[in-house]
Amino acid sequence: MIPFADYLRGLRRDDDLVAVTDGQRGDVPVDVLAAEALDGNGPALRFERDDGVDLASGVFSGPDQMHCRESAPWSRLSLGLGLDAEAPLVDLLDTVVGLGPTGTPGKTTYTPQAASRTLEDLQALSFPRGVDDTWPVISLGVASITTDAGTHWAPVYGVVVGTDTLRVRVPASLASLSDDGDTVAIALGVPPAAITAAYLLAVADRVESPIRKTGVEGAVPLVPTNGGRVPSATEVVVEATVADSQPDFEPDRREAWEHAVAGASLALDVTRVVATEDPVVPVSPVGRPMADDLQLTGLTTAAHLYHRVNNYWGISPVEWLLLPPSTELGVCFVASDVLYAGFEWQLANILFSFSSLFDTVVIVDGDVPSWDFGRVLSDIWVKAHPSRDWLFSEPDAPAAKRPNYRQDGTTGARLYVDATWDPRWDDSYLAPRVTFEESFPESVRELAREFWSARGLEPADCDPISDGLDGGPPE
Repeated sequence: MIPFADYLRGLRRDDDLVAVTDGQRGDVPVDVLAAEALDGNGPALRFERDDGVDLASGVFSGPDQMHCRESAPWSRLSLGLGLDAEAPLVDLLDTVVGLGPTGTPGKTTYTPQAASRTLEDLQALSFPRGVDDTWPVISLGVASITTDAGTHWAPVYGVVVGTDTLRVRVPASLASLSDDGDTVAIALGVPPAAITAAYLLAVADRVESPIRKTGVEGAVPLVPTNGGRVPSATEVVVEATVADSQPDFEPDRREAWEHAVAGASLALDVTRVVATEDPVVPVSPVGRPMADDLQLTGLTTAAHLYHRVNNYWGISPVEWLLLPPSTELGVCFVASDVLYAGFEWQLANILFSFSSLFDTVVIVDGDVPSWDFGRVLSDIWVKAHPSRDWLFSEPDAPAAKRPNYRQDGTTGARLYVDATWDPRWDDSYLAPRVTFEESFPESVRELAREFWSARGLEPADCDPISDGLDGGPPE
């Protein structure tokens, strides 16, 4: 387990996090600066504030995959889950799946609570207020509720009303487990494994599964609170009671997980707030491109779908699956072996039945690397003929939840793009891939490298095959 504060220090050592003081920020609201950094493919930000808790943005997100970068959008989260920054997407998906209900439960461990300094009230934390918000906002939190079955986790966000009142949104399945007067704990600044597990439980609609039946309990040391068990290495713990399980609260913006599963509101009366000596908590500019909540929702949904489709046939034909945040999670890209003619159509329909986020599925051949998004997109026009490989359903499919052009709740068509070679074709009919390595003989490639070196360029700086400059790390 990597505590959140240690995770931020690691990003700083890797030059992937920049500290911003109040003097440097000036009058620019936190959410505006955070959104600009994400939109510009910048590093993660830590807002070091004179008053209140420090804030961190972009720590679970990453660069837009539509641009060439040395790191992938999931590189930061890979580090937070104990993987290498250049770990393949499949390794990350397998790790995420292992935190959920299909993972292997481990032995529960308990350690002293990191958040042990009692604060007067919520105002002491000075949560940020967005430029369009009336109240200070909390985001990227984990709500914990205990029932007779055990402790249940789910993502939570909301607003601070006064000194001791919260209005929050949680998955409806978690709200149904609580009644007025029940206790709830909200953990902020939890280890990356914990927030990832909470999102996975939400998008997989498995919040009713107690965490003792998931892989996260063995991976994250816990500590009991008055509301429920939370990670021991938590920066801020807010203990509260449910004042109203059906308040009239509808925020203007929704975190991305609420597009995947129904949400519900809770009004909470805060009873105690504890924090570490120098707390830092994550924030997300909700509703903005490439925001942390969007990335977490996309990766956990991809992990959930990857696990389900690879267990559907009893074999594992799918190499990787991705819902890029740059597409607002409205498109599902999947690389798969084509087992037989018509398999692509079956795979697309299974994915549509497992998730309501997207209305488009693009299937590429299994040898297409996930980090080379340029190749993924080029395969769409190289291999998919619009007249026979772009297939629309009848316009009566359920409305997809995520595409911006489908927010009115009406029905529409679904599309799947078959960007794979027909498995019935002989290899001699397949067009060769146009690459530096495959399109030129070695003598020509060597002359090109000498030409680059003579002009002060390292060959690796110019050779997209050797260093992944066309979209990712070396293959």
